[in-house]
Amino acid sequence: MMQTAQPMPRVSGKGAIQYLRPTLSRNELKSVLESLVMEEVTFGQGVVNFERAFARTFDFQHAAAVDSYTSAFHLALLAAEVEKDDEIVVPVSAPLSLLDAAGYIGARVTLVDLAKDSLHAEAESLIGAITDKTKVIFLPYTFGSFKDFRPVYEQLEAMGVRKGKERRIRVIEDISHVAGHDFAGRHPGSDCDIAILGLNEDHLMTIGKGAVVMTDSQNSYAVIKDLRVQGGNRPYRIRFDYAITDYQAAMGLEQLGNLSAMIERRRRMGVLYNEAIANSRLRSFFGAPEFDVCGGFPVVSETDITHMQRYFSSLQIETRRLFPNGPLHHIMGLNPLDYPNAERLFQRGLVLPLYPMLNKAAVEKITAAIRGFY
Repeated sequence: MMQTAQPMPRVSGKGAIQYLRPTLSRNELKSVLESLVMEEVTFGQGVVNFERAFARTFDFQHAAAVDSYTSAFHLALLAAEVEKDDEIVVPVSAPLSLLDAAGYIGARVTLVDLAKDSLHAEAESLIGAITDKTKVIFLPYTFGSFKDFRPVYEQLEAMGVRKGKERRIRVIEDISHVAGHDFAGRHPGSDCDIAILGLNEDHLMTIGKGAVVMTDSQNSYAVIKDLRVQGGNRPYRIRFDYAITDYQAAMGLEQLGNLSAMIERRRRMGVLYNEAIANSRLRSFFGAPEFDVCGGFPVVSETDITHMQRYFSSLQIETRRLFPNGPLHHIMGLNPLDYPNAERLFQRGLVLPLYPMLNKAAVEKITAAIRGFY
């Protein structure tokens, strides 16, 4: 029988380490308060400034802020001209928000298994899933792990489906866990048609809930900009109430200024975790320490997952399964035998706490727990 995701037991008490705490400082709260004092509680100039700063920082021509991760995927798919019964090629590690957004449109999601001992699908598997009805390929940097996606773009160009502005297949990248960190001089999403940057509590930056859709395409941006706000002096069509507020934008701008420091903090912790993994019975699939950002820290064991859960919980370290809602092939009711690598990760993998608000004592406790796993 197919196993579904179960809630992780909460840890509490003195010395307990929570799985996640958003990186919010007094400066973020001060920015929000100042915005509220000035009665900037709607969609206005603050959001415009926010979008210009994000586009400039991440090297895109256009950026549109929206109220949720799912909203971002919905508008991205519409901008990519995805319609009912069109197909989207998606690795199993894709977020549930993308599946929901595809459902809004009536598009079909074609799942691709991950490569063995990897958090990513192979380029050949993604390309091999393309049919005449494919409109989009989705590429995520799962947990901030590095993947060079250039082979995917090269094969698409060789197939003749991405030549200049004539692009039968669009590529959407999720850069939520890698934005702001370049890969040997290349920005994440530099080759894609549309990039999604989530701003939820488990992303690098957060405004509580939200996302930014970024693109270099004027046509795509025009669609996104038009659809995200209802009303106005425009001919009527179905649009969506997806805009964020100025006070959320104020928080996002403050976080943007701290992004480099937050990434560096995550990467330093990732190095310590990897050193501990090397002397343990656990495994990690982070393999490029010079590029990995570590938006989370997945570990895999050869033992039953309940043993791992009990072990870390006994040490008051809260964990989460790799796919907290269940992997997409479970949610879609597909046969787990067709996705053996993703299934193994789900059955054997947990994600350990790794975020900038962890203090030195907490990091030392987690690394000691990694080394002591039996």
